[in-house]
This record gives sequence, C-alpha cells and structure tokens, in this order.
Amino acid sequence: MVPDVYFLALHEPYRSAQHPVAINAVIVHAATLLHPALPQPDAGRIYRCLTEFPDRRPGCVVPLSTMTFELDGGRNWPLVGDWEQVVAGLIELARRGRCDAMPLGLPDLAATLLANGPMTRVRFAGGPLVDPAERQQCLDELAALVAQASGQAAFWPGDNLVALPQTPAALPYKPYRAGLAGARFSWQGPGSAVTR
Repeated sequence: MVPDVYFLALHEPYRSAQHPVAINAVIVHAATLLHPALPQPDAGRIYRCLTEFPDRRPGCVVPLSTMTFELDGGRNWPLVGDWEQVVAGLIELARRGRCDAMPLGLPDLAATLLANGPMTRVRFAGGPLVDPAERQQCLDELAALVAQASGQAAFWPGDNLVALPQTPAALPYKPYRAGLAGARFSWQGPGSAVTR
C-alpha cells in the first residue's frame, strides 16, 4: 500500500469568486475518500484502488480515467463502487472546505488528456496527435504542484475518517487492452478528437 497518493477528479466547470477561471478539476489526498460524508464503502474501495494498485509511487496524482483503465476499461467499476456518486460527494466536500483540495482550471487540452485513459492519443483543434507522453507530462506537473503545496502543510482529508473496507480481499485490477470491447470513461473538449 502507498498511502501518499492523490486523486484527480474532473467535473463540470463551475465559477467561484475565489478563482479567476472556471474550475473543472480537483485534487485531494487519497485519504479524503475515507471521509464519512462520502458514500461508503464505495469511496473506501476507491481509496484501496488508489493506494493498493501495483507500481503506485508516493506523491503521484491518479486521475479517475487511469483507474477506469486499470479496472478493465470500466467493466469492473461495479465491483468497486459507484464512482459517480463518490466524485459528486467529493466535489461537494471540497467546495464546502470539509477537506483540503486543490481546485484546478485546466486548459481544454490538459482536461481532455486527463479525462481519457493513459493509452489515449488525442487530436486537438485539428493539430497533430498528442500521445500518452504528454498526458504523463501533465500528471508530472500536477504532482510537482501537489508536492509544493504539501511541503508547506499536509493535505487534510477531513475529520473522523472511516475504517478501510476489508471486502473484497482483492480488488479487480485488469488494465484495459486495446481491441477489446468495454466501457470507457471518455470526455472530449472543444475541438478534440480521441483515438485509441
């Protein structure tokens, strides 16, 4: 288990007096998923996916789309939990200040890359294909921002966190393989075309 992991959720943009741009994403510490105000045990199982998946690194930022890829292109989400309800609750927690969060106004290209899986190539605004290396570069830049922020003070996940769910004993990891049919989380920003 790698407990020092951060979760990135993209969402419908909203405007706030505190931010000069529309906010379309939020980063929270993985432990925030153990907050009692979130749907449990679903959020706790998502926490386990974030922290138990092989090869996680301390301080990494994991988008929901990466988890979808790791759960067989989304086919195994029903075995983990209702990610939509959890993400909606997480955004509400962050907006109300009930946990530390990093709200982001991601540019369209970055939002498109991060909303799609790690093997996705994107053609944006009629330009050349953008490959997974650029997506990883976006994640590395976000991880550096998180490291800078958490170096000043650790991200507070909220109070009275719940215990980890113990079931299932093993989570259903199965990275998606190209060519197999299956549900995929996908979002296209203005002017983008997604290819796999």
